[in-house]
Parts: sequence; C-alpha cells; structure tokens
Amino acid sequence: MNIRRSIRSLANKVFGKPANDNNSLQFSVSAKEQKRALDAPMDNTVENLHGRMVSDPFRPLENLDAPETAAWLAKQNAQFQSYIAGSEKSIASAKQFMTDALNYDGESLPGKYGQVYFRTFQKALAAQGVVQVGASKDGPWETILDPNTLSKDGTVALSGWSPSADGKKIVYFTSEAGSDAQTLFIYDVEKRETMKDKIENCRFTSVLWDKGSNASFQYTYPSHDGTRRKIIKHHTIGDDVANDKKVFESALEDSFVSPSRLLTSKYEWIWHSVGTDKNSGLYFRPYGSSEEFKELLPPKQTTIVPITEYEDGTILALTTKDAPHGKLVKFDPRDPAPEKWVTVLPEHKDDILDSAMVHKVKLFGFYSHDTADAVRVYTPEGQHLHDMPLPVQSVASFGRILPADDKFTMKISGFKSAGDVYSYDIEKNELTFEKKGKAPFDLNDCIVERIYATSKDGTKVPMTVIRHPDTPMDGTAATKLYGYGGFNIPLGPGFSSGVAHFVRSGGIYVQSNLRGGGEFGEDWYNGGRGPTKQNVFDDFIACAEHLIKENYTSAKRLIINGGSNGGLLTSATMLQRPELFGAVITEVAVTDMFRFHLGTYGSSWKSDYGDPGIKEDFNTAAKYSPLHNVKPGAKYPPHLIKTGDHDDRVLPWHSFKLAATLQAKSDKHNDTLMRVEGRAGHGAGMPTEKIIQGYAETFAFIEKAIGPVNNAEYKAKLAAEEKQKKKFSLPCPWKKKAA
Repeated sequence: MNIRRSIRSLANKVFGKPANDNNSLQFSVSAKEQKRALDAPMDNTVENLHGRMVSDPFRPLENLDAPETAAWLAKQNAQFQSYIAGSEKSIASAKQFMTDALNYDGESLPGKYGQVYFRTFQKALAAQGVVQVGASKDGPWETILDPNTLSKDGTVALSGWSPSADGKKIVYFTSEAGSDAQTLFIYDVEKRETMKDKIENCRFTSVLWDKGSNASFQYTYPSHDGTRRKIIKHHTIGDDVANDKKVFESALEDSFVSPSRLLTSKYEWIWHSVGTDKNSGLYFRPYGSSEEFKELLPPKQTTIVPITEYEDGTILALTTKDAPHGKLVKFDPRDPAPEKWVTVLPEHKDDILDSAMVHKVKLFGFYSHDTADAVRVYTPEGQHLHDMPLPVQSVASFGRILPADDKFTMKISGFKSAGDVYSYDIEKNELTFEKKGKAPFDLNDCIVERIYATSKDGTKVPMTVIRHPDTPMDGTAATKLYGYGGFNIPLGPGFSSGVAHFVRSGGIYVQSNLRGGGEFGEDWYNGGRGPTKQNVFDDFIACAEHLIKENYTSAKRLIINGGSNGGLLTSATMLQRPELFGAVITEVAVTDMFRFHLGTYGSSWKSDYGDPGIKEDFNTAAKYSPLHNVKPGAKYPPHLIKTGDHDDRVLPWHSFKLAATLQAKSDKHNDTLMRVEGRAGHGAGMPTEKIIQGYAETFAFIEKAIGPVNNAEYKAKLAAEEKQKKKFSLPCPWKKKAA
C-alpha cells in the first residue's frame, strides 16, 4: 500500500490530481500544467469549506501588486497579441469605423438651475466629457469642469456632479484609472474656481444640498471600518471636513444609505438598503426637525418610494408590496399600517411601474413595456387620460423638469439610433421634433425583431435580434449573443457604435433578457438569483440553441459576450455547454463564488449569489462557480478574458485565476487568452482611445476564432479551404493501385 500511495503521490505531482467526480472541488496543478499557464504564481492552496476540500492553486494572483503578478500579466498580454497577429487589416478597419462613429460632439440635455443651464459635453474623440454652463438652453456654452486637463493619458474622469438649486455651486467628483474611489470637490460657478474644500476616499457617494442653500449639503461616505457601511454626513463649505457631523447611520453591515427630499420638503427621507437587495428600507422625519428618524419600512422586505407629499401630511408612494409590477398608494407615514393604504394606481398586469410624478395637475406613470419605455398620463385620482406617443421599442430620457414647465425636453432613442431631441407638450400630448442627434451612423435600414426561446423549465425567454436585410439566414452568419441576468438590472433598447460595426460588418447581434434581470418584475428577478441562479444559465443556453435551430447561425459561428455578472454568465455557460459556442468573450467577471464577498464591496452581492458562509448557499454556488467547474482535459472554445488592472469593483484576480486554471487544467490545445487593460477599472471613465483600441482588438479575436464576420469573405475562406483539402486528398498518379 505504501508503494502504491507513493506512486499515486508522484503521479499527482507530475500530472496534477484529477477530479474524482462532478462534485469534487479538490485538485492540484503540476509543474507542467503551471507552465501551460505561463508560469502563473501558484501555491496549490486547499481549504476545508463546509466539510469539503476546495482547491485554489493560483491564490498568489490575488496579490495584485506583486512583481510576479505583473510579470505574469505581461506574458498574458503578449500571448493575446501573438494570437491576433496578422489581423492588422481587421484591426485597422474596426478602429477606423469606431473612430468615425465617435467623431462627433456629444451633449446631454441641458438642465436649469437658478438662472443658468448646465450640460455635459464631449468633444469629438476627446478622452473625457466636460461640464459646461450657459445662459440659456441653447448656450453659448462655457466649459467649467474639464478632466482632460488632469492627466496626460486621459484616465482621470468626472464620476459625478451636482449643482446647488441656484446654480452657484457644484459638488463634483473625480476618479482615476477607472476606480470606484472618488474625491469630492466644490466649484464656485460665479468665480469660476474650485474651492479649497476636498473630501477624499469617497465611493458611490450621493449629495443632497440643503434647501435654499449653496453653502452646505449632506453626503454619503464609507464607514472605512471593514463593515462596508455608508454614513450620511453634513458639510458646510469652508469648515474642516474632519468636523463634519453624522446625520444618520445603520449598524448593519453592507448598509447603503442615501438622503432624499421632495420639492415640497414636508419630510426628510433616508433610503436604506443592505447590499444590492432591491428592497430598500425607508426612514423619515419632519423637515427641519432635530428628532430621530423613524423607520417607515425595514430593508429587504418590499419597496416604498415617496412621489408626492400632500398638505395634510399624507404621501403618494410607489410600492411593490403585494404588487410585483408596482402600484401607487396613498397613506399617512405617521400611521403607515398597510391596511390603511389607498390604491391610486393599481398594478399593471404586464408592465413594470418604474417611477411616477405629479406635474401640472397630472399624474405621470413611467413604465417598462417589454423592456422599452411607456409613459401613461392620469388624473391625480388615477383615471387614465392617454399615453405619451412614444415610438415602439424606444427609450426616453428627460431633461431636468421644473414645476413651472409646460413642456418636457426629451431624447428618444432605441436600437437603431442614438436618438433625437423632442419637446413634449403636456396639454396637447404631442411630441415635436426639435433637433437631430449628431451621431454619424445609425441602423435605420436594419431589421430589429423580438424572438423567444424556451428554457429548460418551459419559461419563454425574449431576445432582440438586430441584423441587416442582406445578412443570409442560412446558419452561417457570425452572431454575437449578449446577456446579463442579474441584480434586477434590465437590458432595454439602446444604440451602440460597437453593435453598429458588428452588424454593418455582416454579423447578427442578439440581446437576451434572462431571468435575474429587472425586465419583467420581481418574479422574473427572483427566478434567477440565489437558489435559482442556474435558471439564468439555462435561459442563455436556450437562446443559443434557438438561434442555431432557426438558422440565424451555427455553433461554430456563435459568440457569447457579457461583463461583470454577465462575465459570470458567459464563463459558467461555456463550462456547462462548450459545444454550443465558437468563441467566448468574458469581461470584468465574477468567477470565484466562494471568495467574491472578500473584495471591496463584494459582500453586497449576496442578494444574488447567496452567502458562501452558509452551507446551503455554498453548495448551490459550487455547481456553477466557474473557477471550480473547469473539467480536466476538457475542450473549450476560444475564450478571451478581459479585465482592468485597477478594477476595484470586481477585483481582477477573479479573471486572473480563471484564466490560469483554464490554461493549466483544460485541454492543452484550447485557446484561453487574457487581455488586461492598464490603468483601467470596471469600465467607467475609460478614455475614448482605449475604448476604440480595445474594441478593435476584440473584433480581431472574433475573426481569428470563428473566421471573417463578413459572410462573403467567410464563405470564400471555406471554399478555399475545401479546394485545398481536395487538392491534397487526390491519389498520386505514380502510385500503382493495390492488387
């Protein structure tokens, strides 16, 4: 027995320990396998989690600042560049299209504060957008906040800004290298200068100016005590930040709190959520009082959003209590028993009530209708008057609406175009075209259709398909399937220059609406999180199978793409059904479902992923955690894993460890590649030049993996390969036939 055990031990060191069965989480990586992973730093860590031995051999890659990690990343980037070598023509063409597509001056809808207007503006191909001020909504405009002057490489961005009601001051935030970390500054609009006040180490910070003041405000600030809590503090301009008073805090870990106030200001409101759970608690007190805030609703139960405050102290609020699609109710927050609520706007049987407002003695309900926007107008008592005449499958964004406005300025966009500016006449219920958008490309000549796949349990899963009429429906079209499926976040209509390039190149783009997202209410969301997370992967698989079955594409021409939670989606789905895909693009992904809660604010994701410290949740995650489901020797499609070296939302070691494990343990002929963007984070704040280069190189990866996206070029390539194959399969004339 000792001899046999010694031989087995030696074999494990040389070849790696194979998984004993599908439930095994323990394995080791041999020196030979480590070499295949480009000599990734390794210690073959094994832990006992809930009575199961769990391997994490590449844990040293979690040390992001180690020289060994940096050296390994350089090798990975070099390997990726080697893979796309020879794609200069493809890269140049993609870069040119994207450069042309982004070569226009972009601007937001102007908002009026006091006597001046503000807007964001991005000069054609500039690294970052700026903030401008003007005397009217048509300008002339003057740039007052320009992050392009703050760094040579364009990686310092404005991550938020909030003017005072009179427009005389602006609180603004900067972030560097894509980080979620922010620094708060105050800008004096009249003097055209940044003031001395500075609050560092902010994160996901919101600001609420004191009523009628441009000298003080409330802001949210991290607790910085390891509990990942937010605290509401109060700052008076010119005072020492160290003396800022606490307004509110919760003792619960992972608490996010945010102050709010309606224009009538009868109450002060505080939102309180735990992690990313969509059900926020709510606190209130009379405005201007010093009494303690009262809890109207605890977190993690349901949602209540105050819409209007009436003279008698009652409120109109949006709630999901007993109404997964949302409804409007009227009640007294001082006596808030649900049996005393009066329904003003009942739940819609199909559409989701996202928000509402009372304006000009009309009640506006803003709905999500099959992922697009619908606006319905009612009397204050809830009698339906009419619907806003929005185009089908469009989204509407509104400029700042003030109480006296008789018209709304709005931008209407969708899958086909970046949008045009309209005005909406409240009394006439009419839309009037005002200004065409400046984007040089659109997809107005393309087909946008809604189709449905049937998931494993019979659930119908919607997809939006975007294709050119000339793209053949014979199963040969390069098709990119995109998904997210998490955190109650909906995927709706929207224009993308990258999608336009892919479709104009001959490809088909498909956006899937998976369970776990926020497209169809609470039941849809709950159907794809925690113990039901596998439904999301089943939905995505069903979408892929449907596209293949209906001859949109074939397995070898199908690419799946997703980022963040969507990167978990693509990597997990690939591991479960590798034969369905020709290529996989995984971006800034969550891949280690046993340690996601240990990085920055990762603990807040337990709403969707469960708690790894709870055995039941751990066992659920073990079935799909990408890092722990790589099958030894398995063949997987070409896989590009993308991340940023400064991503402090989903820490990049998620991507690092998955890439190393796939390279080490799966079939040695697989193409597992990694592209790590320097001085970049989770995606926000990336300079235009980096966006263009990153897209072009990703497109080159696609064409290397599945062949030309252009269908004629692809078929010509196939014909040439077939001709070459026949040439070498002909019998040699000088050889005699066998007797």
